[in-house]
Amino acid sequence: MATNKILTTETYHEEIRGRLGVGEDVISDADIDALSVLPIGESRIVKAVPDYAELTGDDQTYMYAATVCMVAAILAPSMTARIKKSKKDFDFSFENQVVDWKKYAVQLVDEAYEFIESISTVQQGTDVPVFGVAGPTRARERRRH
Repeated sequence: MATNKILTTETYHEEIRGRLGVGEDVISDADIDALSVLPIGESRIVKAVPDYAELTGDDQTYMYAATVCMVAAILAPSMTARIKKSKKDFDFSFENQVVDWKKYAVQLVDEAYEFIESISTVQQGTDVPVFGVAGPTRARERRRH
């Protein structure tokens, strides 16, 4: 497993779950550390902040917070499948509020880039890659053949 570049604290798993408002029963440490999740989130931040290793103080804090948001954003679309809509027990029941997880993922990415823009070494107005969720785009093309 690759070594984390940015999220090196003992608490990053809890911080990511906190952004999503869930516990370890919903997202495990292994889910967060998966190769398709944490390294991708960190890589997106490193791409936006190439001098990440030299940052100190508030700049380092902003970069860390941006990474937490980015990793949470990668996990957010899978939350619909992870959280049962309602749980019932003999004398206990509750319903989870309905969250548009794809929309929340976009909000988390926006928040990550707001943190990045707060870093003093990042030039304002830098074009940052936009992350979005898109459906199948070639479906119509295939039907024509």
